[in-house]
Amino acid sequence: KWLLRDAWALGLYHTGLWRVADRLAPRRLLVLAGHCVEDPAVNGDLPADMRISRSRLTQLLGALTSRFEAVTVDEGWQALQAGSGRSMVALSMDDGYRDNLTVLPAVLEATGARATVYLESRALLERRPNWSHGYFWLLAEGGLRPVEVARAYMAHADDEDACVRLEQLLLEERASAYQVKRVLKYQARREERDRVLGQLVEERGGDLQALCERIHLTLAEADEAAAAGLELGGHTRTHEVLSTLEAEEQAAEIEGGREDLARSLAGGAPTTFAYPFGRRWDFDGASEEAARRAGYSLAVTTHAGVVTADSPAYRLPRLMIDEDTSIPQAVVQAAGGYLLLERLGLHLLE
Repeated sequence: KWLLRDAWALGLYHTGLWRVADRLAPRRLLVLAGHCVEDPAVNGDLPADMRISRSRLTQLLGALTSRFEAVTVDEGWQALQAGSGRSMVALSMDDGYRDNLTVLPAVLEATGARATVYLESRALLERRPNWSHGYFWLLAEGGLRPVEVARAYMAHADDEDACVRLEQLLLEERASAYQVKRVLKYQARREERDRVLGQLVEERGGDLQALCERIHLTLAEADEAAAAGLELGGHTRTHEVLSTLEAEEQAAEIEGGREDLARSLAGGAPTTFAYPFGRRWDFDGASEEAARRAGYSLAVTTHAGVVTADSPAYRLPRLMIDEDTSIPQAVVQAAGGYLLLERLGLHLLE
């Protein structure tokens, strides 16, 4: 499937046939999804797949905005619902990192792109980052390997399910950064995971509040970003996997997060929402209902595809981007090239 996807993209891109697809496909919006624009002083200890260089992002956005209309996520969705707009592209950035203000605006100005930044309200207002940043810090700055994090967690945590799974990974010699993160993400008890990771960071000389101050926007900076033209959206309070929570807890994360932002941001309540992690197993019907009840007009995932007027409003697709994102594939996707194949029954994107 990967080979077919690449061959289709290269064929349409280099022959110019993407223009034919663009005319044949229905009105559409491609939403790109990233996290950080690389800035070593701010996000150098975050995983490589969360960062994209300024030069690569400029190339990618330039290739798209020279061919398609640049909008924010909400602008594109509203245009589709109104029957206007034709071929649109929007950039979105998750989690509210400081480089979205210090680096991103210059890229947007150079390319004419528009962007939506999704904010976690606890990191923004209480200066407490979500658990994954403690884990990333331990690997990048704390001097621990994934196997050592797994062993330390088992030694400190009262968390039977997670510890059993971590022990299994160690026995199978599969305790990679990715696999240990998956256990902490899906199987660990939230309170115990947060407590133990915080303790390990402190023992290694780290400071989670200082880390948050370095990597995340402050409230004043978020308002400054909005004043500079960035659209702000919601991304829950604490970035938990929603599908692991009860309906009431999901409501507290989604509705409570929007209330936090509505009360604090100069521009008031955001209109669009991004599910944390965003895969179809990371949220469920209760998540969609909570987003609707909170007052969000739409919610975006991290599954690839383009948004059309009849797309489900609370599970809209996005194309995840990083340093290796293919420009031909992005252009062909924005042109509706893969959408036309899907309507013929051939699904190449996932």
